[in-house]
Amino acid sequence: MSILPGKIGIVGPGSVGATIAYACMVRGVGKHISLFDVAKTKVEAEVLDLNHGLMFVPMAKVDGSDDLNVLERSDVIVVTAGAKQKPGQTRLDLAEANTAICRKLIPDLLRVAPHATLLMVRLCWNWTCQRL
Repeated sequence: MSILPGKIGIVGPGSVGATIAYACMVRGVGKHISLFDVAKTKVEAEVLDLNHGLMFVPMAKVDGSDDLNVLERSDVIVVTAGAKQKPGQTRLDLAEANTAICRKLIPDLLRVAPHATLLMVRLCWNWTCQRL
């Protein structure tokens, strides 16, 4: 039995999330990588980019959607999604915005993948997690 996860879900395939997906592909971590983002065109573009590199890495399947159900049966879900800091916005206000995102997102993730290990990749993660 392999100790590597079969399916890795990534929430927020921006700069950080797409890099994590690519690193998983290169290292052969997970046989199935699923990306989720509320921005449909963003997730579709990242899936296309990652699929173009599949011939150079260990075998994997990469898909994505703006539908959270794409993460069903994930063994690990990496959450990189968050608000971008706006001009004039304090770091504390940004952390509050990210806390609100997590409050909505985490119960939905637990619904679609109740046995997944959640990895939070966040700025101010300790502050955010204390307020959940």
